[in-house]
Amino acid sequence: MADSYGAAAEFYDIAGRPYWKPRATALATALTAAAQTNAPIVDIGAGTGLVVEIIGAALTDVPIIAIEPSPAMRAALASRVQASPALARRVTIEAGTLENTVLPDQLGGVVACGVLGYLTPEDRRRLWRLLVDRLAPGCHAVVDAAPFPSTRTVRPIRVGVTRFGVRQHEIWLGSRPAAIPGRIELTTICRVREDGRTVRESVSTVQWWALDMRTIAAEAIEAGLICRRAGWDLATLSAAPVAALDTQRSAAPPSINC
Repeated sequence: MADSYGAAAEFYDIAGRPYWKPRATALATALTAAAQTNAPIVDIGAGTGLVVEIIGAALTDVPIIAIEPSPAMRAALASRVQASPALARRVTIEAGTLENTVLPDQLGGVVACGVLGYLTPEDRRRLWRLLVDRLAPGCHAVVDAAPFPSTRTVRPIRVGVTRFGVRQHEIWLGSRPAAIPGRIELTTICRVREDGRTVRESVSTVQWWALDMRTIAAEAIEAGLICRRAGWDLATLSAAPVAALDTQRSAAPPSINC
């Protein structure tokens, strides 16, 4: 099977570091309760390990399961983990998807950022059910919504840039509506420039479900989760007691907390 992130893995941190820098505190705060359990935090689609690094620094004793199907991304993830003895003793790397990963019965937290767009509605229902069934009491999942609408084209936007020697490395994202309602074609452009000319470029396109926070909240609440904002594009999900769930479902609109 082709690795859809084979070319982009080299550029991933160029966009990922500035994205996570202002969100690191919110992420760590949302997962703090995991320290009171013996249960691991699961990072679904761990990429090159930026989130693993944030969690590892904030929660120094909590085990982490990093799920990443891309071999190119996983190579960078393994390198990052290996470089830190504190991470290496706690991080288990799973070379697959959530669907084919065997998880423990109780989870101290879950991160699903940059991945919900790959999940079909049925896949998402299974994820929400997993959170309801396995999140330890008081623990949370962190999810995000991508800023790409399903109804209009977004011209490529430069989301990351850095310089290596005499060359500038850039990563761009754009989208356009796909044939299936609610889906988009998400395009990633990775470009290397020197003296105003492009010396290397790769373009890849994937199919993506364009989920906004309102949709995520409505699905999660219907599944039995409490949804709260943790930033303009981040939310935390936790298992809801029956009374709290009934209150959320009767509220208008259903995403009142998100």
